[in-house]
Amino acid sequence: MSLKPARLLALVGVAAMLLTACGSSSTPATSSSGPLTPAQTKGRTLTIAGWGGAWTDATKAFADHFAQEYGVTIQYPSFDDPELTLQTQETAGSVQMDVVDSASWISYKKGILAPFPDYLVNTIKANVDPVCVSSTFIGCYGATADVIACNPAVVSKCPTNAKDFWDVKNFPGPRAIDGVVPDAALLLGLLADGADKTKLYPIDINRAISSLKKVKPNIQVWLTSGGQMQQVLVNKEVGIEYGWNGRIFTTLQHQIPNLQVSWDDSVVSNPTQGGLAVAKGSPNADLAFTFLNWWVQQAQYQADWTSALTYPTPNKKVNSLLSPAVLAAMPFAPNHTQPVLEDAEWTFEHQTEEEKAFQTFLTGS
Repeated sequence: MSLKPARLLALVGVAAMLLTACGSSSTPATSSSGPLTPAQTKGRTLTIAGWGGAWTDATKAFADHFAQEYGVTIQYPSFDDPELTLQTQETAGSVQMDVVDSASWISYKKGILAPFPDYLVNTIKANVDPVCVSSTFIGCYGATADVIACNPAVVSKCPTNAKDFWDVKNFPGPRAIDGVVPDAALLLGLLADGADKTKLYPIDINRAISSLKKVKPNIQVWLTSGGQMQQVLVNKEVGIEYGWNGRIFTTLQHQIPNLQVSWDDSVVSNPTQGGLAVAKGSPNADLAFTFLNWWVQQAQYQADWTSALTYPTPNKKVNSLLSPAVLAAMPFAPNHTQPVLEDAEWTFEHQTEEEKAFQTFLTGS
């Protein structure tokens, strides 16, 4: 499934996000009893697996309210890639997480997300736009863009697009590129090589790698986590970075107030292709479903999460609770260049080929 960027422009941040409903091919689990009550959950433990750093801090800030209200203990393990960890646990037959914060289309396609019970689907429908509804994840949540950011304390000139990023003569300085998954780097390589923004898919992997080889000698760090994206800018290890907009925003807000940010040639995860989910095989699936049932109704807590990270949340009331500064910093805000949508369906179909080519490029073998 893919969407044209124009269908999303008015959505997250300023209006409502246009999403194609992503229903699971599996039949949702049924439940006649509905969510658990605090009396039923008291003393239990819920595990919410996330990305760590600012992301997990924001999640903890709202989830702790659920913990107090329902008398549960919440654990917050963090991973460079929670989904990859889930895939590893599922393959080993030992799933140790309950809530996946957050899951992508790839996990959905691999069948490692638990289908939602009917009561949860009904609650989701009552609190989010119909286009955000899915039976395996809560969409319109956490769409992340890669943008160019520069620390003026390290570099005097900041590139604003992919071609400038490659122009190390006119825009000198140590650089970093998002390497958590290959898509962002490959798309940036294509854009630097002059590819048409509207025709980036299917990704020409060979062309993208050839382009990346030209700038590789000037890449100080291939970033492997959100926390690292902040760290290398703050400690001045690099002056120019292509990284996640939320981590860039957090750095600007709290550590480098004059950080320069450009949305030209940005790319963004497709908000129709993932969201907040429950791991298939979760040891506490009933509690995880109850948590999501509670969470999707909490407009203010979702607004607080979005305000911390500038990533979207789906409750219909959220946008009215956000400041103009936060709205303007979100991926689909109309005040900046619109990012190119990544296509996780294509990535799922070509994941092995893409990852092999990217890792061979990184290691030089």
